[in-house]
Amino acid sequence: FSGVTLHCVAGIAIASDIGKSYQLFHKIGSQSELTPRGKILISPSDNDGSGLSATFIKDNSAKLDTNAFDSMVDSSALYTVVVIEDGDDKSSLSLSSLNGAPHVSASVPGCSLRRSNLREEISLSISPTGKLQSVSYRPLISPLASKSCDNLKSLSEKPEAIYGREGGNDEPFPFKTTVEFESHKPMPTIPIVLPQTRPPAG
Repeated sequence: FSGVTLHCVAGIAIASDIGKSYQLFHKIGSQSELTPRGKILISPSDNDGSGLSATFIKDNSAKLDTNAFDSMVDSSALYTVVVIEDGDDKSSLSLSSLNGAPHVSASVPGCSLRRSNLREEISLSISPTGKLQSVSYRPLISPLASKSCDNLKSLSEKPEAIYGREGGNDEPFPFKTTVEFESHKPMPTIPIVLPQTRPPAG
């Protein structure tokens, strides 16, 4: 899969023949609906099977609304990612419709994502049983990137840094995604030990 990075961490209980997947959505600016982007799959590593790896599987139907993206940047609005534990079909969602469904989300200024040329890092924090706890979202901004979005081309103009020369990259969803995860085993309970000496008389 293009734009995919693997990251291996041990210590989470996942069936070796199935794995655990989490659905990834995003919301651009003030849009109310969540748009599906794909899935993050955590499964045994292909190398030796002793560790686990996270893989991003892009939704082939995903298409970036460049006009909405440009509007988000111009209005200094936020870009939001939402991760939902896999289950029933959730192809059409809004944040208000999630109700009590287990999910986590993170937001960043839309300009930060534009300055990164759509390069991003998504990190899940999950429990030892695979339950979602939090998500960290970070645009990977080069030290040489512009400090603001004022002089950057809009996505509608197909900037070379994202779409290649003369818009040669016709990818409908040109994000470059790195995914990883972390899981921590709970600390053992430390028993309370009462002092063996008697208190002073008096």
